[in-house]
Amino acid sequence: MADSRLQRAYDSARRWLREELPVAEEQAAESLLHVMGKIREYLIAAEELTRDEAQLVAETLRYDLREAAHHWHDLKLEYVDWAKFDVERIEAAVLEKLKAAADPTWVELARFQGGRERLKDGPAPE
Repeated sequence: MADSRLQRAYDSARRWLREELPVAEEQAAESLLHVMGKIREYLIAAEELTRDEAQLVAETLRYDLREAAHHWHDLKLEYVDWAKFDVERIEAAVLEKLKAAADPTWVELARFQGGRERLKDGPAPE
């Protein structure tokens, strides 16, 4: 079946990406350092800045890039938290629908057994 073949290919590509991502990140960091060096040289040549002034501009740019990366990371975490909350709400809604569709006898039996477990554990701390 074509779908299972595509799924296997996707899973294989995802595993390969997981293995290769650290190498790509390292290469990106090295490339960024190289670009920052070129920026310094450009600023010295085009803007007639001193090497120290160009270094200051490049360092400020690097700081701004780092801050932007942290901002995107924090934003990603917010989305992950939001998605977890949404999944919990969906799970609760599905559970309620299942309870409504279930035989009331089984629901009451489960509730009774839950009460017995709580009694076995002793009184709840206050």
